[in-house]
Amino acid sequence: MKILVLNSGSSSQKACLFDLGALLPDDPPKPLWEGKLGWRDDRATLEARTASGAAVRENGEPGERSAATSHLLNELVSGKTRVLESLCEIDVVGHRIVNGGRCYIRSTVITAEVKSAIEKMAVFAPLHNRLELDGIALIETLFEKCRGAVPQVAVFDTGFHSSLPDAAAIYPGPYDWVEQGIRKFGFHGINHQYCAGRAAQILGKNLADLKLITCHLGNGCSLAAIRGGKSIDTTMGFTPLDGLMMGTRSGSVDPGILTYLMREKKLDGKALDEILNSKSGLLGISGVSADMREVTAVFLASQPTCAKSLLPCKAPTSAPNWPSIFSSIVCALESAPCLPHQMVRTP
Repeated sequence: MKILVLNSGSSSQKACLFDLGALLPDDPPKPLWEGKLGWRDDRATLEARTASGAAVRENGEPGERSAATSHLLNELVSGKTRVLESLCEIDVVGHRIVNGGRCYIRSTVITAEVKSAIEKMAVFAPLHNRLELDGIALIETLFEKCRGAVPQVAVFDTGFHSSLPDAAAIYPGPYDWVEQGIRKFGFHGINHQYCAGRAAQILGKNLADLKLITCHLGNGCSLAAIRGGKSIDTTMGFTPLDGLMMGTRSGSVDPGILTYLMREKKLDGKALDEILNSKSGLLGISGVSADMREVTAVFLASQPTCAKSLLPCKAPTSAPNWPSIFSSIVCALESAPCLPHQMVRTP
C-alpha cells in the first residue's frame, strides 16, 4: 500500500511517500520519497530526494503555499525524483492535524464533518489548522483530476495528550473555564508518542515500565512527561503558544504583561495574538531571524574571535540591539560540549 503523508507546519511543508506491506515493520520504515518546502523571510526552498539517492533542490520566491505544495508533490511523478507514474498510484493520504479538540483523539477518516471540526478548532491553532485544511483541499483537487476521491486520514496531535489527568489539564482560573472547554490540550502528541515508543525499543525496555521526558524541538517546541506510555503532562497548553520559547512564538509569559499592554498601550486581542505568535521567540529576542542558523551566522560575523573561543564575551556595541543575555547564550552554545549522537531520532 502506497501512503502519502503530509505535515503542514507553521514554517514548512513536509511530505513522505511510504510503500508498506500488510504488517508494519518493527523499525521505522524509510520513505520511497520525501520532500520539504521551507519558508524563511522572503525565500522559499524546495528539497526532494528518493530512497535510491536522487535529489533535487530549488530556491525561489515564497509564492502562494498551495501552489508551492502542488509543485512539491509534482516531484513524485516528474524530474529526477520521480518514483510514480501517476499520483493515482497512491492508495491513501494521511495528514497531521494539530488540534482535534476533545472530539477527535484517534486517527479518523476525513469527511465533511471532520473538516468542519478542524475548522472550528482553528481558532485555537491559527498557525496550523487552516494550513492543514488547505492541504486536504489540495489533495482533493489533485486526485479529482486523475482518479476521483482518495481516502484521507487525519491524525491528531492532541490525541496522545487526551490522557492528561485533571490536575495537569485544568487551569487555576474560574471553574466555568472548564465548562467552556478551556483546558490544556497539549500538542506535538504524534511525535511525543513516537519518541516514547522508540526510546523503549532502543533501550530494550517495556514502555509500560518507563518514566520519560520527551522533547520536540523545532520551530515549535514542547516537552512531555510520559509514564507507562501515557502523557501525564506537557508544556504546551490550550494552544500551541504556551510553554517553551520557540521560533516566533513566545511560550509562557506573565499574563500581567498582556493586561498591561492592553491597558497602557491600548493593544487589542488581534495585536497581541500577532505579537505572541509571529513576532516573539527567537525572532523577537534576536531581532534577526527565527532560524538559529541565521542568528548564529550573524553573531559569528559580528565577533568571530569571541565566538570561536571558550572565553566569556560581550556583545559588540556595533551589533543589533540584542539583550546581553542573548549574547551570553550564543557563546555558551558555541563552547558547550556536543550531545551524544545516540539520541532518539524523530520521524
